[in-house]
Amino acid sequence: MNVQMFRGEGGTPPPRVFPRFVLPVSAKLNLTLRVTGRRDDGYHNLVSLFVRIPSAETIFVSPLSPDGTEDEIDVRGLDLRIVGENIVSRALRLARGAGASIPPLRAEITKALYPGSGLGSGSGNAAAVLRWLAAQYPVLSRETWREIARRTGADVPFLFSGLSVAQAAGIGDQLRPLPPLALTAAVAFPDWDVGTENAYASLDSAYRDGYPMNEEGARAEMEDVFRALSEGRTVGLLPNDFLPPLVEAHPQYRTLFGLFEQAKALGWGITGSGSAAFVLFKGEGEEKTAPVLALPDWVRQVLFFNL
Repeated sequence: MNVQMFRGEGGTPPPRVFPRFVLPVSAKLNLTLRVTGRRDDGYHNLVSLFVRIPSAETIFVSPLSPDGTEDEIDVRGLDLRIVGENIVSRALRLARGAGASIPPLRAEITKALYPGSGLGSGSGNAAAVLRWLAAQYPVLSRETWREIARRTGADVPFLFSGLSVAQAAGIGDQLRPLPPLALTAAVAFPDWDVGTENAYASLDSAYRDGYPMNEEGARAEMEDVFRALSEGRTVGLLPNDFLPPLVEAHPQYRTLFGLFEQAKALGWGITGSGSAAFVLFKGEGEEKTAPVLALPDWVRQVLFFNL
């Protein structure tokens, strides 16, 4: 059989075209969040009720030529100022350091969630890439990939896990699965953001003699909240240690929470260290969130979804 290979100019083979992979991306809500203490490594122990939500962000990943030496991380969609190492770059560096022979990659990330909102959108980007890599490189154990996720960032272990709802402890890496919640939700993004590092520093300053709630109490509180929401009972303002200083700095939240209460929501609060606020309604259907459309002019974006 006479087989003729197509060749480009000069008789050289055409350049290989690598496929682009479209990765599903998630973010998270903290329906409860209690800080139970500062650790020796600078991180904080917490107890939180984590819920996975759609992030509305997209990531395209494609291998670069093996001759390349560096990854290309292209972030677009929002005017972002990235200080230090991009979290996706960190995830790739840690994965290679653990033994995964990953070629140089190009990651095109289209952002839709404002940074400093408390939804872990950057962590969701990193987790999406790590979940894809774990499927491509099963030579590393699942436990190794979980450790890579833990070292990448505090919210990454939950978003890497694939769980819909979980009780989280430690730095967010100790996860216990919980049944899904049949709720409709909306997240309101104010026109300010919150730096996580500064938020924790402020809490440490306020609680020099120790945080007021221990792990046992925080778990009991979290379980009560989860049970009430599962049964469709109204909870109201949800517990979050970052909420009091945030409301003191931005009393506008009181207006927003008043609107949520008037709309007969089951619960509302802030996620993470802020700044985004969320509201929960019983059942499915975005029509339930219609009352929150009349929001103050300092709310710059709203995300609707069903849990």
